[in-house]
Amino acid sequence: MKKNSLLKKDFTLLIIGQIISLFGNSILRFSLSLYILDVTGSAGAFAGILAVSMLPTILLSPFGGVLADRVNRRNIMVCLDVITALVCLLFLTQIGSNQIVFLVAGVMIILSIIQSMYQPAVQSSVPVLVERNHLLQANGIVVQVNALASFLGPILGGMLYGFLDLKVIVIISSVAFFISAVLEGFIRIPFTKQALSGKVINTVAMDLKQALTFISRDNPALFKVLLLVAATNLFFSSMIMIGLPYIIKVQLGLSSQLYGIAESFLAIGTIGAGFSIGLVAKKYSIHNSYIFILLGGILLLPIALVSSLQIQPMVAYVVICISTFLCLLSVGIFTIFAQTFIQTETPNAMLGKVSAVVSTIVMCSYPIGQSLYGVLFDLLSDHIYVIVLFAIFVEVLLGFLTKRYLVDLK
Repeated sequence: MKKNSLLKKDFTLLIIGQIISLFGNSILRFSLSLYILDVTGSAGAFAGILAVSMLPTILLSPFGGVLADRVNRRNIMVCLDVITALVCLLFLTQIGSNQIVFLVAGVMIILSIIQSMYQPAVQSSVPVLVERNHLLQANGIVVQVNALASFLGPILGGMLYGFLDLKVIVIISSVAFFISAVLEGFIRIPFTKQALSGKVINTVAMDLKQALTFISRDNPALFKVLLLVAATNLFFSSMIMIGLPYIIKVQLGLSSQLYGIAESFLAIGTIGAGFSIGLVAKKYSIHNSYIFILLGGILLLPIALVSSLQIQPMVAYVVICISTFLCLLSVGIFTIFAQTFIQTETPNAMLGKVSAVVSTIVMCSYPIGQSLYGVLFDLLSDHIYVIVLFAIFVEVLLGFLTKRYLVDLK
């Protein structure tokens, strides 16, 4: 293997550990939620536990970023996987308890907290484990693993839950997390210890303030790229997330199964972006990545067209699936370019907290955008194509407005 190869031992072990942890976490959380649905028969309990368990990931990611800069990132990953394995074993002894609903809710919240600490450690490790010329491809692999875990995790969780007892799934998960911890123990990640700024709370506050200052004032180029990613999620990705089920289930009157297949194209498009980035990087960079923003907007036009015409539902469905895949592929490529730019502009000592703050800001744009489009789809339910055209207009406008700025980036 060449010395400058992407798949060096440390990066390879990092990815293997991420695969085990993300898939294990996703499978376990979905299996537990299905178990609650079986035990209670309540869709409200099922949905409520899923929703509540996602909050720590959004709220605690910045603190995970601070931890990733203050503690050896390898040790963070190893400890979190060991803790997850122990939580699984502890829960195993409580299956069948009268308080099982609260126990499952507690376990899922713990798993979400662990992910909020785990992901910043992984993301901030990538730039120091690979050479700069391989960073795009490395980020593409990380994006693929995340998308595959989000897409396949619930599917595998549903399949395993259908064939195996929950206790078996929990035991397998525990063993997998222990294996991941052992593998991660062999990763060598450069680490420089930083002095504490007084009490722990003061240190966390100072680190987060430092990250926000670095993003918003010290590095305006990074801040503008971050705003562009957030705006894309706000006006573009949120429209697809809200519009896809509405158009397929309400306007076209198709089944939930067909909607589920269509939704998988979101993940497949993101995975495709990770696969494509190596080829695209030969001709494109952050400087001309605005093309993928423009292309993402233009590729929404077929959805606007089928939403405005009275055509056979299955024909419209196929058009929507293809258009969704291509849109997410294009915007996903831009996102990888943006993520790589942010990493290269950030000092190693700040990678964790900056990455976590960036992720939190981007994640917060989703509920705002989803609320906006929820109102729009209610108000314009008879003119859905107008909403899609609005998203296209904003996306294309963003592409043109940022063209000169991206071209002039250093």
